[in-house]
Amino acid sequence: MAIFVIAECGINHDGSVEKAKRLIDSAKVAGADAAKFQFFNSRKLWGDARIKHLELRFSEFVVLHNYCQQVGIEFLCTPFGVEEIILLRQLLKRWKIASGCITRTTILEAVRDTGLPIILSTGMATLQEIAQAEQILWDGDLTLLHCTSAYPCPIADVNLRAMIELRDTFRTPVGYSDHTLGITVAIAAAAMGASVIEKHLTLDCTAAGPDHASSIEPHDFRVMVSAIRTVEEALGDGIKRIMDSEMPLREAWHVAA
Repeated sequence: MAIFVIAECGINHDGSVEKAKRLIDSAKVAGADAAKFQFFNSRKLWGDARIKHLELRFSEFVVLHNYCQQVGIEFLCTPFGVEEIILLRQLLKRWKIASGCITRTTILEAVRDTGLPIILSTGMATLQEIAQAEQILWDGDLTLLHCTSAYPCPIADVNLRAMIELRDTFRTPVGYSDHTLGITVAIAAAAMGASVIEKHLTLDCTAAGPDHASSIEPHDFRVMVSAIRTVEEALGDGIKRIMDSEMPLREAWHVAA
């Protein structure tokens, strides 16, 4: 199965639908499988208006969903409340749930009840908290993403081998949500067997805003996706055998013997 690459546009649209469309265009050109946004109410989420200027209305998400269909890329959007889940249900093929919602039972139950596949980030969570969330979601199509919820994430805190622990503990597909600078760690996660890679995309890393500095720009995103596809092809099926490309040299060695 191909590695599913998510371009996390998040809130890097800065509240502009036109900039969001440019992010979608960039995600498509880069070869991502999905362009993802975030649907929230700042006052409900944080108790104040600190990121109200980064909100988009549901009607604007409908516009972005339709634009994704036009461009030919999957529309994804993370909900931060049950009301958002009810509204988004008609637009989505799958859910991506943020790390901060892993202990919010009402959100987990609401996404489970839609019957859609679920991708769940596990940043800031203990194994016990992940297990409790997995029990709620157990009867669905679930992928767990290893994640370190720091923006940007220090390399020493990536702990990429924890992705393998998630796979072996919960017997689910695993992936990686990357907040490091650059593209090296995301490519390494692909080599380690990630089925999903999520990476923040921005049009300008120097722009003002909470996520721009820990995101990558379109050119680097294209390079990352290309490298992931190369790794994906190189991984093969894991069966040791003589490859067709080896046969001429193998026969030459046998003749020489």
